[in-house]
Amino acid sequence: MAKKAAANTLTRGHKKKARTRQQLLDAALRIYARTGVAGLALNTLAEEAGVSNGTVYNYFRTREEVLEAVGLELAVQLSQQILVFSEGVSSGAERLSIGVRTFMGKALDDPEWTRALITVVRYAEGMRSALANYLRADLQAGREQGDFVYANEEMAMAMVVSATTGAMNLVVEGFDVEHPDRIAAEMILQSLGVSASKARKIASLPLPRAAD
Repeated sequence: MAKKAAANTLTRGHKKKARTRQQLLDAALRIYARTGVAGLALNTLAEEAGVSNGTVYNYFRTREEVLEAVGLELAVQLSQQILVFSEGVSSGAERLSIGVRTFMGKALDDPEWTRALITVVRYAEGMRSALANYLRADLQAGREQGDFVYANEEMAMAMVVSATTGAMNLVVEGFDVEHPDRIAAEMILQSLGVSASKARKIASLPLPRAAD
C-alpha cells in the first residue's frame, strides 16, 4: 500500500509539473505574440504566468531556453496534427500541400499563435530542425515519385519553411486574398518542380480530416 501511495504521489507530482510548464509556455507564447522575443524576460514571464520567479527558474534558466521550448512546442503541436491528417496519403507532393495549407489555416484561425511561431522560428534552431524532420520525408517521397526536382535537400527544406512562414505573416498582417492556403501551396509546389497545372490541382484537393 505504501508503494502504491508513493507511486500515486509521484504521478500527481509529474502532472503538476507538466501543467506548470505548459502554463509557462502558454504565457511565453502570449508575450512573443505581443512584443516579440525582445519583450521576454524571466521576471516578465513569471508575472504573465502568475507564478513566482523561483518557479520559473525551476524550469528555465535563460530566456533562450524558454524560446527553444516554445519553438519545439509550436512545431510539434501542428506537425503532429498534420501527420494525422496526412495518414494514408502516399504522394509526397500532396502531403507537403496538406502541411502548407494546414499551417496557413492556422494563420487564418489563430493570429496570436501564428505571430508567436513566426517570431520564434527565426531564433529557435530546435524548432527549425523539428519542422525540417517532418518535412524531409515528404520531399524525399516527392522526388522519388518524380514530382519534385531540387538541387539540395537542406536548402529545399529551408525554402519551404521560409516561404510558408512568410505567407503566414502576410495573412496575419491583413493580406486579403481568396484561398491564401491554396495559393501558397501551389506556388511552393511549383518552386519544387511540379508543373503549374498539377500544382494547382494538388493545392485544390479537399483537405483530409482526422478520423473520429
